[in-house]
Amino acid sequence: MFTETTKTQRTIMAVTAVIAGIFMMYFAPSEAMHTVKVALREVMERLVPFDPDFRPAVPVLTYTYSIWMIALWLGGAFAIVIAKKIFEGELWARAMMLGLSALTAIAGMVMLIPWMVLVVNDYSHGPVPGVLPPPAGVSVMPPVIWALAFGLLFYYVILLMDQDTIKNKLLKLIPYTLVGVVAGMVFMNGQHGVRYLIFIPERLSPNAPNDYNPLGNILTNLDYYNAIALTTISKMQLDSIKVDQVVNIVNKAHQVVPQVVKFSKPTYNPDTLVLLLGGFMNYLASYLMIAAVPFLALRKKFGYYTILGTSLATALIGFQGYIVRHSFEWGVGGLLSLLLFVVFLIPVFRNFFVQEKTA
Repeated sequence: MFTETTKTQRTIMAVTAVIAGIFMMYFAPSEAMHTVKVALREVMERLVPFDPDFRPAVPVLTYTYSIWMIALWLGGAFAIVIAKKIFEGELWARAMMLGLSALTAIAGMVMLIPWMVLVVNDYSHGPVPGVLPPPAGVSVMPPVIWALAFGLLFYYVILLMDQDTIKNKLLKLIPYTLVGVVAGMVFMNGQHGVRYLIFIPERLSPNAPNDYNPLGNILTNLDYYNAIALTTISKMQLDSIKVDQVVNIVNKAHQVVPQVVKFSKPTYNPDTLVLLLGGFMNYLASYLMIAAVPFLALRKKFGYYTILGTSLATALIGFQGYIVRHSFEWGVGGLLSLLLFVVFLIPVFRNFFVQEKTA
């Protein structure tokens, strides 16, 4: 994929690697920590007291942001270490730096979106009553926006700084940009899935059941609940509803729909599998997409087929999530993953990543 480089281009890339390394170690994690602290306070103080299905957002944000911050710091150290090899024209070093830049940009993207959902978004108009609007004067964009902005800058410098033709450079922008967008979207859909998979209503009670009780286990508890209705009712409403009782529930479209929320007898609920795969499988797929970037740049089949496999898997679970849970976000994610899958099958793009054997 890479073509010949001049000394000036290698110098620019090596300097970019050092700057990126410093940014990834001393700026991006700090911006991420500032962002997650505010987001967590908003969740715990403004949303959780009225809408219990936001409770899982606390552990999800705590652990995923922590993982990204650790990855950024390590990635920054690696970027500095390989800068000299980039200057010397080592392709593996340039490919690795491309992957580290992708990591920075995608980390910024996935850490930005929770701010938009939890801090900026106004839930005071329902469907759950009592939620306060966002605090006055809150910034629309979080501090971690700079991780996304600078990550993209580093990414495109490393990708385009060679003597390839203008046509090829423009063509390469399409699959390489799409990989990052889809990896970010897949991870955010993973957040959505994990959040609802680990939300156990019974754990909100004083004498909460443990993992060995069907009502306390993440794989069995939803068999006793209407999983969609749980997302639009308050803790007070949840406590007041009796088993097998038909009640009027305001859905996310603000329509009143009579339905049963709690069941006395368990019924297999397909939401559990969708949330498991749409959650933890999407997490893994997102990380695999990032890991594939250096191999794509080196035209290794591992990278190419990793993108094909993860894009197909996440497309299908995205569509299944849309069907089972009526989730617009998963539907969009499924379409983006399918688009990535199709783009990588098109010969003009495939030729960038797979070196076919000639007779």
